[in-house]
Amino acid sequence: MEKQTVSSLIYGTLAQYKMLPQGTTVVVGFSGGADSTALLHWLFSHADALQIQVTAAHVNHGLRGAEAERDEQFVRDFCAQRAIPLQVLRADVRAEAEKTGEGLEECGRRLRYAFFYEICEHYPNACIATAHTLSDCAETMLLNLARGAGGAGLSGIPPVRGDIVRPLFGVTRAQTEQYCRENGLAFVTDSTNADVDYSRNRVRALVVPQLKRIDPNFEQAAGRAAQTLREDEACLRAFAKQTLEKAACPGGWRACALAAQPRAVRVRALLLAAQSAGADCLSYQHIAQLDRLLTEGGGCTLPGQCNARVEQGILLFPRPAVEFCVPLQLPQTLLPDGRMLCISVLDRAEYAVEKQKFIFSNCLNYDTITSDTVVRTRKSGDSFNPAGRGVTKSLKKLYNEQHIPASLRPAFAMLAGSGGILWIEGCGPSESAKVTQSAQRIAAVTIKECLKNGEPDAW
Repeated sequence: MEKQTVSSLIYGTLAQYKMLPQGTTVVVGFSGGADSTALLHWLFSHADALQIQVTAAHVNHGLRGAEAERDEQFVRDFCAQRAIPLQVLRADVRAEAEKTGEGLEECGRRLRYAFFYEICEHYPNACIATAHTLSDCAETMLLNLARGAGGAGLSGIPPVRGDIVRPLFGVTRAQTEQYCRENGLAFVTDSTNADVDYSRNRVRALVVPQLKRIDPNFEQAAGRAAQTLREDEACLRAFAKQTLEKAACPGGWRACALAAQPRAVRVRALLLAAQSAGADCLSYQHIAQLDRLLTEGGGCTLPGQCNARVEQGILLFPRPAVEFCVPLQLPQTLLPDGRMLCISVLDRAEYAVEKQKFIFSNCLNYDTITSDTVVRTRKSGDSFNPAGRGVTKSLKKLYNEQHIPASLRPAFAMLAGSGGILWIEGCGPSESAKVTQSAQRIAAVTIKECLKNGEPDAW
């Protein structure tokens, strides 16, 4: 087989993953090393053919003294000679890490990507291009293997993650260095890359050469394995999402429905459920704890100040009770407990088509919502006349009949006005607010977890 050029490999990667649509502004992370130098030069040289705009971004982390200053000057000169737009951030990563308690690498990465995203905000269609190569992917796979990772970790670095693309994904480090030589491009070398006290450097210097003795094309073979693992992981995650949808019930998920799934699907469903509740940095042991809850009951504490319980056969992640009463805002109301209550307005024709997508109990007659409607938690003495029941009940009795776990009840939201409670999370509309044949406008209510910036977390 004829050896492919770096250019053909990059074009192939761009096409395979649809990385750079026409009109995109590409913010290239440019350290000055061989990989990022090759990437920036190639993208800038092919910008007209691809119909994209290219700008460079460099971060001086302030960690390597004179060498970091040398790298920054190299980057400035490289871009100035070619009229490539450049933005530079000078950061004191060590001081910031001491302030936040992060590790240097973690802190540096956070500041770096925050800078890249800040630049993207100035363009209507922008993405971030990093210079991760096939060699980086293979090294990451090996590091994750040593840590006992599952399919997601063993699939290495993804070629696309949100707004981040990696055009060199099919190119090895040796090929980027060859590209630089062929095009007369100087580049800088980070002296810490030779320090085998760092795990990645140890893998690069000592492990990969041994694997290349077994197969000179080890990096390409690892890339094929990573692609297979990504496809398998995507399939299993899709099954896990379907499992959560089918197991969903007011406040959580039916534990028996989750426990009945094959372990490969079940543990991914548990991971997604925990992440939706705010858990982060979950380890194998954390997922194993959650898995045991499905059959043994009880509770556990997860990273991210998140608690999990199985109560009355329901897996739930009870949040600290926050009493609130806020005016309803359409179409979205940000609740004090960090969630977003959303109302979609449907006419009769839309309702006939869309109602299968909504849980029936989450729909009510829109015209019963008035200017004094609020979203609030329960109050002492609350009572409710559930639709179709013909009787008014105390909330305690209603929740008991609905088998709603006690730990969830204080956090349940409801819509209420001067005429009483219109709708309760997990219970549905009142008799006076139910969707009747004469109702012309229907309100479909959903409540979503939110990210820290207030945007719904639609995992």
